[in-house]
Amino acid sequence: MRKKSTWRLVCALLLLIASAVVILCMIGTEQKQGLFFWVAVTLLATGALWTIGEGVLLHRNFWGYISEMNSTLADTAAQVPEQMPIPTAILSEGKELLWYNSSFRRLIAGDTDCRGRNIQHIIPLDFRKLLEKGFCDLALPGHAYRVSISEHMKDGTKTSLLCFQDISAMVELRNRYFNAKLCVIHVMVDNYDDLFSGARQSERASLMAELENLIDRFFQQYHCITCPLSDDHFMVLIEAQYFRTIQNEKFPILDAARKILVSGKTPLTLSIGAGYDGESFAQNELYARQSLDMAMGRGGDQAAVKTLSGFDFFGGVSKAVEHRSKTRYRYVAKALQEIIQSNDKVIVMGHRYTDLDAVGAAVGVAFIAQEQGRPAYVAINAEATLAAPLVKRLQKECPDLLMTPDEAVEACDDHTVVVIVDTVNKELVESKELYQKAKQVVVIDHHRKMANCIDDMLLLLHDPLASSAAELVTEMLAYLELHKDLPGLYAESLLAGIMLDTKNFVMQTGVHTFEAAALLRECGADPIVVKTLFSATMSAYRQRSRMVVDAELHGRCAITVARDECQDIQIIASQTADELLGIEGVDASFVIYPNRGASCISARSLGKMNVQVIMEQLGGGGHQTMAAAQRKDCSPTELRTKLIGVLDAMAAAEQAIGSAAAEEPSTKG
Repeated sequence: MRKKSTWRLVCALLLLIASAVVILCMIGTEQKQGLFFWVAVTLLATGALWTIGEGVLLHRNFWGYISEMNSTLADTAAQVPEQMPIPTAILSEGKELLWYNSSFRRLIAGDTDCRGRNIQHIIPLDFRKLLEKGFCDLALPGHAYRVSISEHMKDGTKTSLLCFQDISAMVELRNRYFNAKLCVIHVMVDNYDDLFSGARQSERASLMAELENLIDRFFQQYHCITCPLSDDHFMVLIEAQYFRTIQNEKFPILDAARKILVSGKTPLTLSIGAGYDGESFAQNELYARQSLDMAMGRGGDQAAVKTLSGFDFFGGVSKAVEHRSKTRYRYVAKALQEIIQSNDKVIVMGHRYTDLDAVGAAVGVAFIAQEQGRPAYVAINAEATLAAPLVKRLQKECPDLLMTPDEAVEACDDHTVVVIVDTVNKELVESKELYQKAKQVVVIDHHRKMANCIDDMLLLLHDPLASSAAELVTEMLAYLELHKDLPGLYAESLLAGIMLDTKNFVMQTGVHTFEAAALLRECGADPIVVKTLFSATMSAYRQRSRMVVDAELHGRCAITVARDECQDIQIIASQTADELLGIEGVDASFVIYPNRGASCISARSLGKMNVQVIMEQLGGGGHQTMAAAQRKDCSPTELRTKLIGVLDAMAAAEQAIGSAAAEEPSTKG
């Protein structure tokens, strides 16, 4: 009807125009009074009336069409949201469901009526993230959705519109991509040369065949590619989905390798480094090599995994066998000598709250620099040190040797070598400003590596099997051609450092430890004078006695909490931890104490328990037999509770491993 009305209007206009043209043409002629003229006038009048009538009719039809269209759109608008395939819901300001469509009820609400209920009681929706970004991802059984939100305000009432976009196909594709990414694992036999140095060729071949069989059998079940790089080094290519399984099982190959005995008594241990979650295969391979260095730097018999967020460690339960390469020490000593000779001065520093080992090692390095004719200084905060008797003696007898950290930062320039001793952690150095300013850094340390290691160094001497940093420096002195004898004060400083970390030659001692002590004794170190550096005041002795009396046994661990903070509490705590190891049935001791607004733990063990692993779970670190942790987010009592939780978890894990090992023969049978 609308098309016919339009055509009639067009015809009326054409008639009107045609008759008007004819009349205009006839006005100036003699025919204007004839019959044809009046016919044209009649047609003009008819066309005018017709045009007016059609215009009126079209106007009426137009508003009728508008009204019909509005009615149709209103009906459609009411029906479309309800029938939309995208789940949609409207929430009140209190997150209650005001309205939802059929797709929401079927796919999200589980086909149940949930009007008036809080949406977070139906689905686990993260509203904080949703409001911050405008969208968030939601995982439901069988489906994944991207939820978007738009808020509306009307008459003071706020409502929110939620739309659920199904992204299940995209999530599945993404998971397939990440599961299929190649990860790299490097596996290396610890102490390979030393381990087989006395073994017969046939025994070596038999043991290596057993190891290769173990590696092939273990990794084949995960569809890996194993590539031998040398007799003691293997590289494994594995998909991420299988690597996560090995990681969740905490690398059981470490325990399996430990059952292989060399000469019937020494267990074969592995160091494993894995690269995971890198942006490319090449980056994962780089991560794997860095992880292997980290695992070996922590003493071996463990796995280290590097991701974009840092390192994770697994294993590390056995005590490593001491091995020492004299060639390596000779090389490092000569290299350090050359570095010192090519620069103007040397500044040495240890860790914060320096102890006798850090000060002794620093003094030894300063002597090496002085031997090369270069001025050397030890940067130390004399107000915050655990080696106050030694520092006071150095200030008296060698006043030009020590300087404050601020003075050291000022004195450091492009031709200064900064030597860091007794720590490899950039967060624990005496002066971070000095470390950041230094262009050339040398590190000498014996602690097991952790995250935040110094990585931009010129030279590194790192041996976690050495008793102390003082022992490492003393070994280097043995390979240098000295123009003058080591002064007695310097020798006593180094000997004090060794005695501190070995607990008077009881803990973490090897052949090289006694060789270093003998060398220092030859240089004039007096053990009686060194003993005076460990003397304590009467008040400190009473405090230590109270902490020993308050100690409680938890399994084979002795735990005590200091009642209050006092002067030299760090020294007292470490001495208390050492003393608690003398109690029958105690494998490890933990002393918890307040210090400068933080709660601290001093941990010691006899070697059967790795206190480094325990302290790392509490945010600390250290060595297998000597470690510590510091927390500012809890009180000493709360820290004790956290420690007991870690000890219980480790005991449960060891019990589970033992049960699995006991059931293994019957399972195979």
